[in-house]
Order: sequence, then C-alpha cells, then structure tokens
Amino acid sequence: MTAVAMNNLWSYLQGLSLSQKDRKWLAGKLIEPVDDAKTAQQKAFVKESLYRALDEVERAKRGEVKMMTEEEFLEGLKSDGLL
Repeated sequence: MTAVAMNNLWSYLQGLSLSQKDRKWLAGKLIEPVDDAKTAQQKAFVKESLYRALDEVERAKRGEVKMMTEEEFLEGLKSDGLL
C-alpha cells in the first residue's frame, strides 16, 4: 500500500465515531499476525474448487453429468445450515 493510501486510510479511521471497545477491537485486528501459510492454503482451496466447478460445467455441457437446479442448490445450503 502506498503512503498516500495509508494516509487516506488513517484519515478515514480518524473520522469514524468509535467507542473505546471498538478501538481495542480494531487495534487487535491491525496487530494480528498474518499467517501466509493459511492464506496460501485458502487460495489453493479456492483455485481447486473453481477448477472442479468448471470441469463439472464442461462435463454437463457434454451430457456426462446433470447439473443441480437453483432450488436443489439452495436446499442443500439450507440443510447444511449455511442459509
């Protein structure tokens, strides 16, 4: 991040009406260590998931698999407690 962007961010943060509790929370988030290994794992998971999804779409176009309907997808999310 450039110095100008950092200054703009700082100005924005100073303009917020934060309680003492909010300030402590924000400070904690700012000094949290960055786990590069975890970030790399998350990126790899997303990349692999996208490749699998694209592969499934291609297989569906060839008639090899049946794609799930929107209703089936939403019902699955509901049953998993994600909606």
